[in-house]
Amino acid sequence: MKEKNKKISTLQLTEMAILLALVVALQSISSVGVVTLCLCLVPITLGAIVLDWKCGGILGFAFGLVALFWGIVGKDVFTLYLFQASPVMTILICIVKGTLAGMVPAFVFNALKGKNHLLASIAASVVAPVVNTGVFALGCLIIKNDVIATAGKLGIEAVNFATLLFGVIITANFFIELLINVVFAPSLDKVADVVKKRIKSRA
Repeated sequence: MKEKNKKISTLQLTEMAILLALVVALQSISSVGVVTLCLCLVPITLGAIVLDWKCGGILGFAFGLVALFWGIVGKDVFTLYLFQASPVMTILICIVKGTLAGMVPAFVFNALKGKNHLLASIAASVVAPVVNTGVFALGCLIIKNDVIATAGKLGIEAVNFATLLFGVIITANFFIELLINVVFAPSLDKVADVVKKRIKSRA
């Protein structure tokens, strides 16, 4: 029994490592310019579905760290801008939104999989970008005054922050990320089913 459990654990760790590498690679590729896409939400959602909420949370946490890193070094312009305005809050925003975007889909999937497996996968795929964007927007609104003050210090012409945030950055990101995740949802469902059968066969 211990040997079988060890095999299952090794398989899960291998899957986790592969997904983690994908998250880091995809987020590094997409963290460019003002409007950046979270392409890594696909492997994060897959991890949440195939493994569990803890693994989803770890993948999301890694996503947050990578996004923060590329922001601080200037590759992700908007994250850098937020970091200059409020370093502590920007760190919290990146970490919390990423972690929750990995954890919540697992709970949604588990709640719906008994009724319809594909529906559960689609719902989980929808929830990931919703949580990611929602927490990001809330965090940005909390530090809105700091961001506006920083714009003045940097000599940047004042703009309507809410319009910029919701009309350009968040809207563009959210709908593209949502579309990508929903398109990949059926594939995620098939992959999840195959992997879970492999895990059960080794139990």
